[in-house]
Amino acid sequence: MKNNLLLVLILIPVFSICQNLTNSSIITITKTWGQQPSGYTYPMDISVPSGTPPINGFPICILLHGNGQTGSSILTQYQSILNCHALIAPTGYMNSWDICDENSEAPDMDMILDLIDSLQNYSNININQIRILGFSNGAGLANRIFIENNDPRIDIVCAVVSQLNEPQYHLGDYYQPNGSSDYSSSYCGYDNVIVPISGRKYLSICNDNDPIIPYLGGTSIVGVDFLNAQDATFIVAQSQGYSGTQIIGPGNPIGSPLIFEYSYLSGDVVHLRGNAGHSTNSTQQDYINDFFSDCEVPLGVNEIIIDGTEVYPNPVRSFINIKRTSDSPSVLQIFNTIGELVLKKEVNDKKIYLDLTYLSNGIYVLRLDNQAIKLIKEK
Repeated sequence: MKNNLLLVLILIPVFSICQNLTNSSIITITKTWGQQPSGYTYPMDISVPSGTPPINGFPICILLHGNGQTGSSILTQYQSILNCHALIAPTGYMNSWDICDENSEAPDMDMILDLIDSLQNYSNININQIRILGFSNGAGLANRIFIENNDPRIDIVCAVVSQLNEPQYHLGDYYQPNGSSDYSSSYCGYDNVIVPISGRKYLSICNDNDPIIPYLGGTSIVGVDFLNAQDATFIVAQSQGYSGTQIIGPGNPIGSPLIFEYSYLSGDVVHLRGNAGHSTNSTQQDYINDFFSDCEVPLGVNEIIIDGTEVYPNPVRSFINIKRTSDSPSVLQIFNTIGELVLKKEVNDKKIYLDLTYLSNGIYVLRLDNQAIKLIKEK
């Protein structure tokens, strides 16, 4: 007699909890180390665009403040510049980041790893589009992330008013420290050779009249030596696959206030030279907006779409982006309110980038591909 076996399969549903990142979300990351054995919890300021997220979610930009500042201060500055990104701005221990001779010796690189891991819990963001933007001391940490972090989901790094320093790159190689940096050691203890991963975009913004970070390199008042700003970006370009010669000379002039562009790898690695001291001007800020602009601005927030043609930002201060559905040859025209032609340009690309700094404030009509779009120019 054959035994009949009855198999009963019990299915237990597993539910995943999907939640949206919001301005009031709480992200808790606590670290302990020698300076702070009882632990330090990094404050996190967050700003998420209003409106419906793109299909793949909002890209994320982690903002890193300058020495003595806070996450809240840099968040306020970049909300309008990176208006289609979810912004997360931690505040470092003692309002500082661990870069050689700074007050903090906190494990900030580990904090960044934990922060990125925590972002996977949210359904309205694109975990594959993580950007890092740092200002001054925060740019030093951004450069550490570019060099040391091998997560391919970090696709853009922007260092504002602080280029590579000599501990990070010396003797022909990139370096990382063992643990926290040590100012008393050679090159602050940056003694482990490391090779940055490829495939990232990189933007460096420096000013030739910066009183804190020397544009031409050398000793600074922050207690660390720096590379020449143009040389540093060329070295970054080489790490990303550039094999040509370094751009020498004044660079490509752009905008008003005037800045100079040094572009490698078809614009994936760029250095901007300005004259804004230890800060940024409106032309540099508009360039950041464009460099990070591979995302969708929610409808009703600074964007116009007509028959598939996107125009943003609108109102425009300096630079405007136009995305077409076709790359067929066409003529772009801009007229003022009395019908005078103020710009005529032949185009044959799907993406068009225009500098409209020279236009006076007011209302214009942009004509392209048999479409007419109202354009507002303002300061």
